[in-house]
Amino acid sequence: NQWWQGFDDSQLARLVERAEAHNPTLAQAAARRRQAEAGAAQARGALLPQLTASAQAQRGRNLNAVPGVSTQGSAQFNASWEIDLFGGQRAAAAAESLQADAATSDWHAARVSLAADVAQAYVQLRLAQAHEESAELDNRFAEQIAGWAREQQKAGLMSASDAALLNTDRAVAAANRAQWRAEAQIALQTLALLCGEPAPDLAKELAPPAIASEGFDLRRGQPKAPGFDVNALPAQLLAQRPDVAAAHQRWLAALQQQRSIEAQRWPQLSLGALAGESRLRVGGSSSNASMWAVGPALSLPLFDGGQRKARAEGAQAAADEAAAALQQRWQTAVSEVEEALQRVAAGAEREREVDAVKREWEGIARRSFTQAQAGLQRG
Repeated sequence: NQWWQGFDDSQLARLVERAEAHNPTLAQAAARRRQAEAGAAQARGALLPQLTASAQAQRGRNLNAVPGVSTQGSAQFNASWEIDLFGGQRAAAAAESLQADAATSDWHAARVSLAADVAQAYVQLRLAQAHEESAELDNRFAEQIAGWAREQQKAGLMSASDAALLNTDRAVAAANRAQWRAEAQIALQTLALLCGEPAPDLAKELAPPAIASEGFDLRRGQPKAPGFDVNALPAQLLAQRPDVAAAHQRWLAALQQQRSIEAQRWPQLSLGALAGESRLRVGGSSSNASMWAVGPALSLPLFDGGQRKARAEGAQAAADEAAAALQQRWQTAVSEVEEALQRVAAGAEREREVDAVKREWEGIARRSFTQAQAGLQRG
């Protein structure tokens, strides 16, 4: 799910793609996923018959109780197959398959988390750049007002304290500009770390539009988040969370592992077969012999000092732990989703208020600038 495409910002999409290609945390999750898939394939292979071939040749004196110098050779095929009477092998394979599914969910969670970190840093960068522009315009406006105040003070139309107060506003605007410039650099460094790229190169790519040399027009914007219906999403969001899916899959894997260990307490039946040929040469004569055998083998655990019982109890404890982890992850996910939706709703309300204030500020700035110029001309 490439949710970041909903921002309709090509730069953000490119940054997420580059972070996925170079981020070491995501590479670790991908490697763990491959390991788990290999373990699942190995467990599935244990359900099938096993076939091996061997061959050997020897020359020496008195080999295998044969007097004199002899040459002996043999070739043999062995086959074995454990008949999974109580489902222990099938349960072990199912457990490994579920662990592979959980590792895949972990990879998706790491991917989503990385994309969220990149998007957050990118939005913070654009926000800081926009605030820096606003602070620069505030500083420009404050300098003009401070100059107008000095002219008014010289003309005797304004007290020194009022003029000093307006000059203080200019200093505050300059400090805000420096602060947001620093915030932009921090966000840029975070993006560089996530993407594995040099910060100077990234700074050139993400350079914002230049601030207007005249007037108070704002040129720098922010990526707009896609809209959605808040009331319709909580259940859908919980179903899409890969961390919840991973916890659920690990709980199921623990149950299958418990079943596999329980099956080891009961008889084990296997079938074996072999076929081969041997050759013996002594002096100038030689002889050949072939062999084959097939039959079942049954093993029944009688006494092991309580090892199997202890393993079964450990598997039960592991299943209980996985169940508790699933419950905790589910409760945490519910809380996080509810909190995030509340923040989205509150953010939408604040955005409307900010837009209204922005329009009012722009009108006030233009009118005040016109008045200041008029005052300077009268001065």
